[in-house]
Amino acid sequence: MSEFNDSAADALRGSGLRATTARRAVIDVLRTMRKHMTVSEVIGALAVTGAKFDKSTVYRVLSDLGGVGLVAESRLSPGDTVFEWISQSNHHHLQCTSCGRTLPLDDELVQGFVAKVHDRHGFHVNATHLVLSGIEHDCPAGGG
Repeated sequence: MSEFNDSAADALRGSGLRATTARRAVIDVLRTMRKHMTVSEVIGALAVTGAKFDKSTVYRVLSDLGGVGLVAESRLSPGDTVFEWISQSNHHHLQCTSCGRTLPLDDELVQGFVAKVHDRHGFHVNATHLVLSGIEHDCPAGGG
């Protein structure tokens, strides 16, 4: 078993999920690739490693992992749902709805907003993965 796969098994056990072959393989791919991936991209990356799982299995695994907070699901481009491994650090994006470009969003800004929401409303926001949609000022598609 790879070092990543050992860590994947530990993460699964910590979340209460069984460390099945499919779950370990999907975590291994997401952690190794370190990017947003569609289900088709996950399946393709799994195939490169020799692992073959059908689409419904991969969807189910991603849903299970999302349900325990190990994977984030986002719509970062029109029509595409993407998934990514959630590390211990917070991870946020700005998504241009005109061109589809994704930009990183500084966690310090998000945490300032979260603190203001708490101060004003007494609401505890869980902001580990936030995507804000809008149109960027210099959008190459001419939307800004």
